Amino acid sequence: MEFIDVQAEEIIQHEHPLILEDLQSMYQNYQEDDDDVDDHDLITMQNFECKCDVCGYRIDWYHRYYYRCSQSSSCSYSLHKSCRELSTTLRFPAHPIHTLRLKKSSNSWSCHSCLTEHVDGIFYHCSTCDYEIDLRCATFAEQTLIHHPGHPHPLTSITLDPSLSKCYACGKKHEGVFYHCSTCFYFSIHTDCVTLPFKLSSKHHVHMLTLSYSFTVIPYHSKCRICVTSISERDWLYKCGKCRYYVHLDCVLSRGEPFMSIFSHGIGKSDTKFKAADYPNLLHYPLSDESNNILPYHLRSGDYRHFDQIKSDNMHPSHDHPLLLINVPDTLHDPMRRIKLLCDGCVRPITTMPFYGCNQGCNFSLHEWCTRLPSELENHPGHTLALFNSPSELAYTGFSCSICGLLCNGFGYFCSRPHCMYRVDVHCGFIPERIMHEAHPNHLLSRVKASSIQSTSSTLACHACGITINGGEFCFRCGFCDFYLDNRCALHLPKTIKNRYDKHPLKLSYSPIENHKSEYFCEVCEEELIPENWFYHCQECSQSIHSACAPLILQSEQGFNDSRNDRTGVYKLINMKFGHLVTFDSHPHPMLLVMGTKSDIGLCEVCVGERQSLLIFQCSICKLVFHVSCGPKNPHGQFLDHFGRLLARFFLSRIKPKEKLEHHETAAVTFYPTEVMRPVTGHWKTADEQP
Repeated sequence: MEFIDVQAEEIIQHEHPLILEDLQSMYQNYQEDDDDVDDHDLITMQNFECKCDVCGYRIDWYHRYYYRCSQSSSCSYSLHKSCRELSTTLRFPAHPIHTLRLKKSSNSWSCHSCLTEHVDGIFYHCSTCDYEIDLRCATFAEQTLIHHPGHPHPLTSITLDPSLSKCYACGKKHEGVFYHCSTCFYFSIHTDCVTLPFKLSSKHHVHMLTLSYSFTVIPYHSKCRICVTSISERDWLYKCGKCRYYVHLDCVLSRGEPFMSIFSHGIGKSDTKFKAADYPNLLHYPLSDESNNILPYHLRSGDYRHFDQIKSDNMHPSHDHPLLLINVPDTLHDPMRRIKLLCDGCVRPITTMPFYGCNQGCNFSLHEWCTRLPSELENHPGHTLALFNSPSELAYTGFSCSICGLLCNGFGYFCSRPHCMYRVDVHCGFIPERIMHEAHPNHLLSRVKASSIQSTSSTLACHACGITINGGEFCFRCGFCDFYLDNRCALHLPKTIKNRYDKHPLKLSYSPIENHKSEYFCEVCEEELIPENWFYHCQECSQSIHSACAPLILQSEQGFNDSRNDRTGVYKLINMKFGHLVTFDSHPHPMLLVMGTKSDIGLCEVCVGERQSLLIFQCSICKLVFHVSCGPKNPHGQFLDHFGRLLARFFLSRIKPKEKLEHHETAAVTFYPTEVMRPVTGHWKTADEQP
């Protein structure tokens, strides 16, 4: 057999100049907010493939660099970067005793390393031993290397057999082939994650999603929009450059185990898991009525025995003056016209006719249905409750509801057993056993006590506000998903609210708004808004409001939500009506119960403390102001400072501690040689596309 010595320059002799191409340059310079970048060009570039004219093997995107003919429109000549830079001599590990030289032959020959038969071509040859290897075996190390934009160093796959290991990209364990970085010993990535498409179209979102390897701009409180769980600052993810939209890799893609969390977590699949006919009286939340009142529904359903509390002389047990049945629409609660009319029974806006009002002109009103509340609730969980609606100190000091924990100075139901301090407001007295919620369609939410399910989960957090649900609280749980709502967010947030600064109703939103790229802030308190928590939003005007700030518009625009208080979830004084007149023996004038607003910059006359955002008594005649907690003993003998301590304990208990960064273990990787393989980017189907 005749062999001809060749130089590397002779192998790549070509009539046209060659150009070094970087296949990943478009990805390296990619900006998500650049509307001039064509997504189709990015997809085409990642799917690039051609044949090397020297070794005859494939050139792909993961080689990153290759040489092409400068006359590409008429000439398709291409070659690997490694083939362009071949050396004329080689020290081969399988034949260490002699140096191999680059040869060329027009006759057939066989590679002694892989035993492949060749008709002709270029190879490395030992003249002493008559030993030949082809270019693929000679460039084995280069062929196993891949370049990926998600890591700065080349990666190598040298696994002899499929192994079980943790993938750096997705944070999950896989069994199969891994690529490793010899520089960063902790970096090991499964071939499925290596070949993920850089751009992905998903039925979960209106825009194309981009594979992201960097997380410096993702807020720490962001959640996956499919499984509604937290996103690690280390794992790769898909995100949208036009919206605040982030999803886990395994949530947006469907590729079998272990990537199946979409079926076991999150906001539910599209198939309904119950029959509506089996639950004819099921309540659907959020309630569309701005008064957010479930009492009329229960009284109409006939499940409770109720009676008319208005006597023949038009007197009601909760008030000292006769009541009139009013049917004048101009007097209704209307936040757009700054008319604020709250019911003294359920402490909700009066939006329907007729209703009862005091004929003496005092600030007392009742829904018509609040005059027909049942005197007893026998089917309440764990207690037999009696209606409490008599005038007393509770009209201004209030009580803490044993279910929702909110303070209330309206009507309530108290346990009839001696020495039992179980008290609930009228809304929680009718707390449903099961509900449907728009935020979690197709699955029933059942009422449970948090302590009964915390054995399977260390902590429970409300998916609406992110606040931890205490063990003694009732919450609503999905039996199919890891989805929980505390009873405040589940029952007390209406579907729409009105804002006097916006002519459109604002709708309750459960996630960041599509096509909203800017930061969110609340129109009421003018502070930061976290869109991963529920909030109110006007699509036409792009205005947003904390869900806890919404009732401030409906009541008295109090400056309660300052930086010292929680601005998520439900407004903590939603069950308090202000404006009651209270008379003390130590003061000649009636005192008004109000909430200290931002304009109340003075100090308490008793403790010399700030008045802003605290419950205060205020005299409109002599301007005397003091905290409710600093007030004297009321006529019934109960100390008012108990209410102030109760309020302080409540707010301290609801403060959410700052989340700790998740600790990630370093994976130990063992390297083994394997056959040469090249990754291929495939077409990934989303979960909704599965047959």
